[in-house]
Amino acid sequence: MSKHLPSVTSPPWSATAKRLVALGTVTAAFLFARQVDAAAWTTIIVAVVLSYLLSPVVTFFEHHLGLLHSYELRRTVAVLLTWVVVLGTFGLGVGLIVPATVTQLRQFANDLPALVSDTEQDLQHLLDREITVGSYTVVPWDELQKAFTAPDNGQEANLTTTLQNAVLSLANPALGLVGGAVSLMINLFFVLTMLFYLMRDGPLFVGYLVSVVPESYQGDVRRLLHELGLVWNAYLRGQLILSLAVACAVYLTTLILGLPQPLLLGLLAGFLEFIPNLGPALSQIPALLFALTVDSSTIPSLDAGLTYAIVVSLSYILIQNLEAIFLVPRILGHSLDLHPFVVLVAVLIGASVAGVLGVVLAAPSVATLRVLLRYLRGKLLDEETFPAVPEYAHPPRGLVYRLIRYWLRKRFPVRSEQTPEALPVPRRAATPSDEADLSDWLG
Repeated sequence: MSKHLPSVTSPPWSATAKRLVALGTVTAAFLFARQVDAAAWTTIIVAVVLSYLLSPVVTFFEHHLGLLHSYELRRTVAVLLTWVVVLGTFGLGVGLIVPATVTQLRQFANDLPALVSDTEQDLQHLLDREITVGSYTVVPWDELQKAFTAPDNGQEANLTTTLQNAVLSLANPALGLVGGAVSLMINLFFVLTMLFYLMRDGPLFVGYLVSVVPESYQGDVRRLLHELGLVWNAYLRGQLILSLAVACAVYLTTLILGLPQPLLLGLLAGFLEFIPNLGPALSQIPALLFALTVDSSTIPSLDAGLTYAIVVSLSYILIQNLEAIFLVPRILGHSLDLHPFVVLVAVLIGASVAGVLGVVLAAPSVATLRVLLRYLRGKLLDEETFPAVPEYAHPPRGLVYRLIRYWLRKRFPVRSEQTPEALPVPRRAATPSDEADLSDWLG
């Protein structure tokens, strides 16, 4: 073999050739991405989101492992310590919450027939009246009973039997439980494996991403990463705090109001908090059904009925407004300031594209798209690419409001936005010595 390397003899590409190659590459990548199974994308996205959530913990441990001089060893030990902390916290939470949840689920299953029977009696009492419209007279309860008539044998099925059969029919998907469990274990293995490498080498990926773009655009990429970090930090980590706060508030409120299964109602409200705009409204439905059918166990004057349901609904609305006034501006900041209509459209599109994961990530995805489009608009029209965000307006209302606001400002100061001048402009590719700086964009 020759000791001399062959020389490159091709001429430089023209601007048209570069555009065509770039367009062809992007098109090929898009067509390839469409062929990838949705389950594979879900696994990848879950691993990336989890690694992003846990990156501050890894960075914290890494900064406190100064005795380990090797960067790779220090980062690996930090990842392992993070897993120990996270899995220990998760196991502690499961040990404390799951037994109580199972107990309340069993109690709910035992009370379900009585609740259905009481609901049927209340509906019958309400709808078993004649309604006359012109010459036509109808009894809504009779029409409802006819709607549940079995067409095959002609035997009428009352509302109680129909609802119980509907509940029992939910057990049919359990036939595929074994296959689903195997698929879940495989996906979990891939998620944990990818999660380990993303948590360990995440800052390197950021450095590679910055270094592959032209040097004149590296500052723009770092600023985009900063802006996107504000969005995803606000949503992912902030939403966890909001969900925990709402779950505790709903649990205490339903416990005070004497509703059945307060722990389940609190957990449900916390999970549904991840669905923007719709989640808080949906979390009220089970509580309202309980209030319409079951008397309060703590307040003797609150009997099952419309009055009890109104009290419960007002309590939920109060929790939501307190959250929106005091917590959301301090935790989410301004980066997710999206119009509710836009969020609802994003939720519908996300549900159709990626199911539950699309619903959960709809709001930050739209905010990410807004950041990118704002940058493109600035470049196309020679405008400011990252305009300043106006200060959030707090409507001052009353002495109590100002006292609570003062206490929350001391405990949870409003997160300030960093200025573009504070962001460093890179001049070279990232090295392990730069990891502490690059990890700030991940954390």
